[in-house]
Order: sequence, then C-alpha cells, then structure tokens
Amino acid sequence: MTDPNGTPYPPLTSEPDIVKFLRLDAAHYPGQYAPEAYAPALAKRVYDEVIEEAVEAEALGWDGFFLTEHHFDAWSLIPSPNLLLAALATRTRKMRLGTGVHILPVHDPIRLAEEAGMLDVMSGGRLEVGLGRGNFEFELNRFATPVEESVPRFDEYLDAFTKAVRADSFTYDGRWAKIRKPSTLYPRPMQDPLPVWIGATSPATVEKVGRLGHNLAGGAFPDQGERLERFVEASRKAGRQVSGANFLVLAPVFVAPTDAEAERIAATVAEETLPFALKRVERTPAPGTLSPGEALVKFALFGSPGTVRDKIAHILSGCGARRFMAVIRFRGTNTEIVRQTQRLFAEDVAPALRTMKT
Repeated sequence: MTDPNGTPYPPLTSEPDIVKFLRLDAAHYPGQYAPEAYAPALAKRVYDEVIEEAVEAEALGWDGFFLTEHHFDAWSLIPSPNLLLAALATRTRKMRLGTGVHILPVHDPIRLAEEAGMLDVMSGGRLEVGLGRGNFEFELNRFATPVEESVPRFDEYLDAFTKAVRADSFTYDGRWAKIRKPSTLYPRPMQDPLPVWIGATSPATVEKVGRLGHNLAGGAFPDQGERLERFVEASRKAGRQVSGANFLVLAPVFVAPTDAEAERIAATVAEETLPFALKRVERTPAPGTLSPGEALVKFALFGSPGTVRDKIAHILSGCGARRFMAVIRFRGTNTEIVRQTQRLFAEDVAPALRTMKT
C-alpha cells in the first residue's frame, strides 16, 4: 500500500478489493467528572498518549486514525479535532487522518473549510473529513444551535463547506452561512475532491448522502446489505458509481489474548462509561432508540483475535462495507489496554480480513 519512502496511503475509497481498518478516538478524560476536579496534567497525558498511539498505529499498518468532536464535559478532551490532527500530521507520514465527525451545525462551515484546506496540505493530502449532525442534545443546546435546527443547518452548512473546498472562487447566500463577495480558500486542499464522509442511519438520510455525492458512514451491524443497496442506487441516479469502499462502519472493539480477558475489559468499560454517557442525555430517548452509551454496550465487539475476526467478518459480509473503524479507547481503559487491542488487531485480526469477499 505504500512504498519504502513513505508515500501516503491513497484515499480510503480507493482499492475497493481491500478491506481497510481505521481507529477512532475521542480522547476520553479518565479523571473525575466534577469540573472542580479537572487536572490539566492528566489531560496533557491523554493527548501525549493519543499522539504516540497514532505513531504506533501507522507502524503497525493501520490505514487511518480519526478523531471525534465533543464539548463541555469530561466525556472527551477534543472540542477541536483539527488541533490534534495538526499534531498527528507532523508525527505521521503515510496513514490517512480524519474526523469522525465534526458536529457541523455548531461550526462556521467556511471557517471549517479553511481548516480542512490547511490540514490537507500540512498532511500531504491525507485528510478525510467526517461530518455529522451531532448525537448529543447536551452539546447542541449549549451552542446557539437548538436541536430543532440541527437538520436544516447541517444541510446548508454541508452545501457551503462543499462549495468552499471545491471552488476556485465562491459566494454563498444561505439562511445562516453567508459569503457575500467572491472568496477563495488559501490554502485549498491538495486532494480534488477532498474525501467527505457523512454519518447516516435512516433510509432517507442514506439516500441523501448518495444523491449528494459523499461517502457513507454508519454503525457496524449486518443488515442484509440494505444500507449499501440504498446508497449505491441513490448514487447511481446521481451519476456516480460507488461500492463498499465508499461505506464505512464503526464499532467499539476490545481485543485481548483470551475471550475471558477481553470480556473483563468490556465489562469494565461498560460499568464506567454507561453512567457517564447517561449524564449527557437531556431527554428520554424515543421508544426503540438507544442512547450513545447504550449503543456502545450493545454493539461492542470483544474477544480474542480469532473471536473478533469472526465477528467483524460476519458484520462486513452482512452489510457489504469494505471500511471498518474501531473505537478502542474509553473510560475504563488505559494506554496499555488500548495498545494491546491496537497491536493484536493489526497483527492477528486485520490481515485475515483484508482480502475477504463480501
């Protein structure tokens, strides 16, 4: 996938015959929840660990390292993924770097496009941009973006972001986003087009992602290929050919030498993370829906390398995705546990799955 000189890995959507594997990290703060107990030195330690883990991930052959965005409590230490991605761009040379996701409705989309241009150039054309509506009202309601506006703002901001990163010169006159005079991004991205991934769950949103010409991301579960089929058909009608290489699925993953050890890790994570996640839920979820913390427990994949390998093979063959993102750091883990999963996954899980047929 790379030459000895460290040529960057190609965009995630290239090489459809290969299954690619990525890490997603939220840099969960491991200290106490109470604001008065915040320890800056502990936060600094987490950042250092994430950076060193990313360097190690590249050496182990992971295809990418993504960061997600959260705000206003110890759930995460990444209110700005781009700041930490800039650090990763200076410490890595080959693997893809990305966001999973920016909470687009709380951003100025033109400013975000400018930062994307910078990061793509700084990383040598390795940026992948993930954008989403946000899954915590806890965050949306603390910005000037009420949850009721999150869908129309997302649609408008996505349109503005896309125009900004692709055009030599652009204006924009939306309800919220406005650039009244012809403007140009400096620097513009190295990649043309810049890869964009959109998180989607409902059938209508999956189809919309296909119509708009972006790549699809979602939860890692078999669905008899329904999401991929909808996405492919919507993309075809819009004049674009896509495949499982344009479909990324993600899940929490814990790999240990034995099933029993992995189960203990997963149980500890659930015990520590679920109550914390529920603190962020500001209204009772609709019947049949799961909070993010509950989804973590329900969809986590854990076990020995062989067990996890079989579980992922079942998911990929059952949904048609060719891109898999593992979330392996949570409250209840430490960098030793994270690196154990990272290493065992890269050495004993991924190789057997790279050329699997879906």
